[in-house]
Parts: sequence; C-alpha cells; structure tokens
Amino acid sequence: MSTTKGGNASNTDRFALKNALLKQMLAGTITLGELAKTLRSQGLKMSQTQVCKLTGLSRQVVSDIENDNGNPRLDNLRSYFKLLGLELAVLPRQRAELESLIPHLTND
Repeated sequence: MSTTKGGNASNTDRFALKNALLKQMLAGTITLGELAKTLRSQGLKMSQTQVCKLTGLSRQVVSDIENDNGNPRLDNLRSYFKLLGLELAVLPRQRAELESLIPHLTND
C-alpha cells in the first residue's frame, strides 16, 4: 500500500482497503468489529485514542465496537463509522437475498 508524505494511506488505497473489507464482511469472513479495527488502524492509521478525541467516544466504547463486545448504542456506532466513511445499514440475513441485492459480491 502506497503512502503519502505524512505516512497516511492515499485515498485510493483507503478506498481499495474499505471495499475489500466490506466484501469480506458481507461474505461473512470478518466481523463488523474486525472491519472497523482494520480500517481504523491500516486505512486511517489512527489510534483508538485519536478516534476518541475526534468522536467524543470513550476508549471502552471504541474497544467494544472493534472487538464485537457489549451492546453499543446506535448513536455511538454512527459516530464511529462516520469517521471511517461508512454508514450503518439494514441488510437481509439470508445470503441469497443479499446476493440478489448486491450481485457483484460473488464476482471479483
């Protein structure tokens, strides 16, 4: 992954990483928390402490989201994922329904 002068991943690299992680999550090979942690640490090159300062979330809440622990509040999830450039959405649980909505999931 290429980086810019400051050491952050370029926008193109972050976009590619985000897309790859989203495909993995939708395919069921990683969890939402794994996606979050990887995108924060590898895509944004941010610490949990930096996320807390920018979002106003506690470190415990950020840790719980990234480790798929607890029952975080919806507003906390929205705040965290907004920083990552993502929105929360409701998707069907049945794989066939999901693939009919997003057919390119199985095509690479």
